[in-house]
Amino acid sequence: MGITTNALNVVAASLAGSSTPDFIAVGTGSTAFASGNTALANETDRNQINTYDLGTPEEVTLVSNWAPPEISGTILKEFGAITTGSVLLNREILTGSLVFTGEEELQIQQTFKFFI
Repeated sequence: MGITTNALNVVAASLAGSSTPDFIAVGTGSTAFASGNTALANETDRNQINTYDLGTPEEVTLVSNWAPPEISGTILKEFGAITTGSVLLNREILTGSLVFTGEEELQIQQTFKFFI
C-alpha cells in the first residue's frame, strides 16, 4: 500500500484532534502510485468508514462497506482512505479489476501500522 506525503500531516493533525480519515473511496484509475498523490486517479464513489479498530497495538484498521445496489456497475481498480477535507492518505492499485454486477457486496479493510 502506498502512503501519501499528506498522510504524515494527517497523522500529526489527528494527534491534535483536527483531522481523521472518514471515508474509503474507490475508483477506476490505474496510473502508478506516487507519494505526492492528492486524489485517486479516477474516483467513482466513497463511503463512510464504519469501523475504526484499535485492537492491535500500533495499528488502526479502517472498514467501509458497500451494499449490492450502491456498488452495482462499479469497476474497482483503486481505493484509498480520505479525510472529510478530501485529503488522500493512501492509494492501493489492483493488478486487475473487479466488476460489480449488483449481486455482490464490497468490504474494504485497510490497516495502518505505525512503528519506529
